[in-house]
Amino acid sequence: MSDAGSVQTIGEERWGQKGWELNLIAMCPEDTARTVRFLTGAVMACGGYVLSRRFDADQSAAIEFEFLRATCVEMYSILIAAGLELTAQSHVILATLCQCTRETLEVTASDPVRVELVIRRSAAQPDCEPGGSEAPPRMA
Repeated sequence: MSDAGSVQTIGEERWGQKGWELNLIAMCPEDTARTVRFLTGAVMACGGYVLSRRFDADQSAAIEFEFLRATCVEMYSILIAAGLELTAQSHVILATLCQCTRETLEVTASDPVRVELVIRRSAAQPDCEPGGSEAPPRMA
């Protein structure tokens, strides 16, 4: 399985140092615009930079952001905490980044990571109980 289409190493001529460029896709059961606004604050709170945001009429959205590689686990956690359902390929990409970073942290901690995340609204909404919490799975 190759991730060459989704991940590319950015050459020194672009940023002055090596970095990663990730293209991620996620589904969101909530309002995508609200999720992007949450991610904007969360990325910035963890020391990242939001480069652009896009809100489309079909209830999809996108956010492009950068962060230092040393904070990759925190950024991965933010995406999960936002309630995003990342595609399997996106999970593989992020897990690879985190594992490689752990192995080479001393020399790669300050490398930049640029992410373009496309968020699509999930078709199915979760079943909610009267109190607003998600209903437990039904037994067949």
